[in-house]
Amino acid sequence: MFIKLLTFVFTITLIWIANASVASASIEIADERATPEYWIERNPSGDNILLNSAQIEQLNAQMRDKDRYAADLANYPEVLSADRVKALIKIAEGKYLSNLYLVTGDVQVRYAVTVERGDIRLLPKGLSGDKYDSLQGTAIDPAEAVAVLIESADGRYVFVQSRNYVGWLDKSKIAFTDRETWLTYVNPEDFLVVINNKKTIDVNGKNILFQMGSVIPIVDASANDDVWIMRLPTSVNGQLEEVNVPIAMYDESINKGWLACTENTFIRQAFKFLGDVYGWGGIDDSVDCSAFVSDVYRSMGIEIPRDANRQEACAPIWAVFNNVSTAERFDIVGRAPSGSLLFKPGHVMMRLGNDDNGSPLVIHSASSYFSGGRKIYIRKVIVSDLHYKNGSGVETINGLTGIAFVGN
Repeated sequence: MFIKLLTFVFTITLIWIANASVASASIEIADERATPEYWIERNPSGDNILLNSAQIEQLNAQMRDKDRYAADLANYPEVLSADRVKALIKIAEGKYLSNLYLVTGDVQVRYAVTVERGDIRLLPKGLSGDKYDSLQGTAIDPAEAVAVLIESADGRYVFVQSRNYVGWLDKSKIAFTDRETWLTYVNPEDFLVVINNKKTIDVNGKNILFQMGSVIPIVDASANDDVWIMRLPTSVNGQLEEVNVPIAMYDESINKGWLACTENTFIRQAFKFLGDVYGWGGIDDSVDCSAFVSDVYRSMGIEIPRDANRQEACAPIWAVFNNVSTAERFDIVGRAPSGSLLFKPGHVMMRLGNDDNGSPLVIHSASSYFSGGRKIYIRKVIVSDLHYKNGSGVETINGLTGIAFVGN
């Protein structure tokens, strides 16, 4: 009996060790390859300009025309037909379609600006507390212009069209204004861009969170020319009131205008998110896979769509994988430029380059992967190779569907 007990304990111990080994295995790379310097030093042409401002503007228009979630707010109509508004609600609500009854006729557009970070929801309901809340569409940063179409039955939410998404937004997150003022947020003449992963700014004693790519209008520099004067929106009884807030010109978390579009800019900007928590639809004030790459791209003024499937459908395609062997896939990926977007169903990654072993590596906001038949949640922005597997045991390299790249 004693020997049987020892055998049982020994067996359980081996199983625990095996499971612990599986659980401790990680797809994350944490050596020198997880630094921007490693990749920048390997790319002597990495600072060459890929697109100028006119080319970026043209690209943005082309992608926007393909993306049903996006809108050219500068030319947004002042009145929308009932059918058009219902169509937008259908885009957001999908199978639910519980709020079409709120549209009773043509809709006069109202104009508003976000005064703090908020959640754009598929239905007019608050967060559930689930890290993968199925009603979460995306997060929207402060100082964003939105077209307000209708209100929810209880008056707590408004259905909005932003530059790249439609859905329900908590009404307390916006302030209404006139169209003329609103247009200065749609296309500000002078502006700063947040170039860190996150930036908090004190506005009337409240810390307001901005994420990479956020645009902040500025008024002018002060007399001693060492600060910018930001024009920030606040709400007073639901109406827009602007406050002027100074920020030092040498603040490295912001930039006057867009960053230059280069391969090295993609690298530098992407690594600023390294280690950040995975945030489904912007939950936890962070980024999921598609928000991560769209924020990086937007710091250069490039407005790729918000969701991964739309990014693959709308961004310029560099390669498509059809009936391609594993070796050929590695060859194709190995030749893609740094900053390219690699797609597999439901996920997008940014290519860094090939390491000293010739292995192509990527940086991405990863939710989970499978090891030993078990699903392991990693939930952060990491550097990895393309060998990690999905639930069917397929390596990522063999699950790739396409590569997009915006450069010439």
